[in-house]
Amino acid sequence: MNVGIFGGSFDPPHTAHSRIAEFARSNFGLELILWVPAYDPPHKSQNQLTRYQNRLGMVRAATADQGSFRVSDIESTIERPTYTVRMLDALRERYPDAEFYLILGSDSLKQFHTWLQPDVIAQRVQLLVYPRAGHLVVETDLPEFLHGRVQFMEAPEIAISAEHIRSRISGGQPVRHLVSDDVLSYIIKHRLYGGCNNCRESNTKSAP
Repeated sequence: MNVGIFGGSFDPPHTAHSRIAEFARSNFGLELILWVPAYDPPHKSQNQLTRYQNRLGMVRAATADQGSFRVSDIESTIERPTYTVRMLDALRERYPDAEFYLILGSDSLKQFHTWLQPDVIAQRVQLLVYPRAGHLVVETDLPEFLHGRVQFMEAPEIAISAEHIRSRISGGQPVRHLVSDDVLSYIIKHRLYGGCNNCRESNTKSAP
């Protein structure tokens, strides 16, 4: 089974995330996309992130209607900080017959050599890289251990950031088309990001 691993903070998960995941699934013949919310990422402190259980809940809301998407809590079960190489080891135990593909942005690819054991990761998974504005990467610029291990998605750049969404929500501004109605309902219900008095005005579905 070909399985895409889509990791991230997802704070919150937004429509660009869903489009990237679906693009990877349909264009690379992936049977399943595992969304893996980061638990204790080495590049961010815990006080920079919304509680893990809330981010996990938002990702479940974002993927609920997609049969080929599944949410994994694997990072909550492994040694901290939750490095990607450790996450892959744990996923291999859960999916021993899977062929894994790691989905990441071109901005992350630029920093990939700084990750823990990047050469080991590249041996275990193919990297599927989607474009991020201002982060052009060409294969000839990659370190030798990545040669032949990277596939670039011919996907449009989608200029949506979680930071911008959080700012709009905290300011009570609409976030139509930036997050799904189900994610917005979760945000409102759990009062995330400092308030959301008017941010559902342009969404058709109200919070429960």
